Amino acid sequence: MKKELFEAFLTTNEKRIYRYLMNLCANEQDALDVLQTVFIAVYQNLERIEDATALAYTYKIAHNKCMSFLKNKSRYISVDPVSFVNIPDTNVPAIEPDYHILNSAMAELPPKLAAVIQLQYYEKLSYKDISAQLGISVKAVESLLVRAKRILRKIILQGTDKL
Repeated sequence: MKKELFEAFLTTNEKRIYRYLMNLCANEQDALDVLQTVFIAVYQNLERIEDATALAYTYKIAHNKCMSFLKNKSRYISVDPVSFVNIPDTNVPAIEPDYHILNSAMAELPPKLAAVIQLQYYEKLSYKDISAQLGISVKAVESLLVRAKRILRKIILQGTDKL
């Protein structure tokens, strides 16, 4: 095809190629984008296109460009920027929990129960290490921990009822 005939070819076939792309893309803006790339590709290959097969060649380019466009488009997720408002900011330092209630409840525990809780949860000792340190059996450590947790739970729940 000669370069002088390209403008007339473009004017004559632009709407029919656009309608074809609209059927494939189902989106006006996408069809316009693909249409532009189709006619750029046709213009770049003018010397290889024969006048008799120019329209079929253009449809084939339109089909291929549209399929490539849709394939690439499917790789991306379109998200409304407003939805990013609900994402928490990770740069904000975490709020320190208030251990005031727990500390006051620990103060109310009998010394042996408080010691078992202290060694288990704050010093991260095993039952065996706690039993060695306190001079009691492992079963006694388990029993003291169960009792201490039950009493702590009761004290904390009573304290929150007063709030």
